Amino acid sequence: MTMHHHSGDPKLKVLIRLNADAESARIEVHGIVTAANVRALYVVCRRVTSKLPAFELVLDLAHARVSAAAIEELRERARVSLLYSGIDGTETPCRLRLVDPLVILKAKEYV
Repeated sequence: MTMHHHSGDPKLKVLIRLNADAESARIEVHGIVTAANVRALYVVCRRVTSKLPAFELVLDLAHARVSAAAIEELRERARVSLLYSGIDGTETPCRLRLVDPLVILKAKEYV
């Protein structure tokens, strides 16, 4: 079986670590985050927020490669403390903090 890595199907892996004392949930993201798949992260964040509404979400992108468009969108979501549903147009209040990625992909590398 051969694995093909191409920009049309970047795979995301997420690991959620809960810290009950700090009331925070760290969502570690691995893979390539693009404007096309960033909504998958919203779905994960909303799921955590619905179960643990008092918790701050820390979206840890340090191990991910993120397109410039996706990081802009995520920074705006963190700034306004609202998450898109990823499914419809509704928004959910959320305390979101970002750990910036080491690599931000230029627009021409990934769409």
